[in-house]
Amino acid sequence: MTGPELGTRRRVLVVEDNPVNLELTRALLEELDCEIVVASTGDAAVRMLASVRPDLILMDVQLPGMDGYEATRAIKAIPAGAAVPVVVVTAHAMAHARVLAQEAGCSAFLTKPIDVQLFKETMRCFLTAA
Repeated sequence: MTGPELGTRRRVLVVEDNPVNLELTRALLEELDCEIVVASTGDAAVRMLASVRPDLILMDVQLPGMDGYEATRAIKAIPAGAAVPVVVVTAHAMAHARVLAQEAGCSAFLTKPIDVQLFKETMRCFLTAA
């Protein structure tokens, strides 16, 4: 199946525990014709990685149990996750949060509330390269 904007359908693992944020993210990704798989915790995302085989991971930071930074480090330590780009999507807009994301192995950093145009541009960048 081909998408109108990306050329081929890509699988995105969305790690988000807030239903409102999840629905907005889902709507934006559906506009880009992405297949969406959801994990509501960092632990679940790590467990699902091998079976889901995502092209991209969108990672919230504030999650129950394992936070997004810990989950990203765990994902990057697994061979199946080492090359998968992780984009942080968080309300933590402070410079320190960006440094933590980079140190954890994240490829990009987006803030909430989501800037729709920037979100779509970032998704296109990572998904067309996948």
